Amino acid sequence: MTTADRKSPVLAALLSALLCGLGQVYNGQVLFGIVLFVLMCAVWAIGGFLGAFTFGLGMVPFAILAGALWIFGVVNAFLAGRRINRAE
Repeated sequence: MTTADRKSPVLAALLSALLCGLGQVYNGQVLFGIVLFVLMCAVWAIGGFLGAFTFGLGMVPFAILAGALWIFGVVNAFLAGRRINRAE
């Protein structure tokens, strides 16, 4: 593996923290990154829709789910970056 092929796990995690799935795209896991992004958008859309009819209370479980998905994306991007670098 050349130095150009190495991935920065910290950069991958930061990108994923900025936009869910972006760290996975940086790591070369494009389809997985797109799936995470679409899933995050769907969770927020459904939560926002339900929240509009329940004075915000219907959004609470979806906000928790979105937070868990966001944390998963950040940690997964970091660990995938480390795994890619170890496969030399």
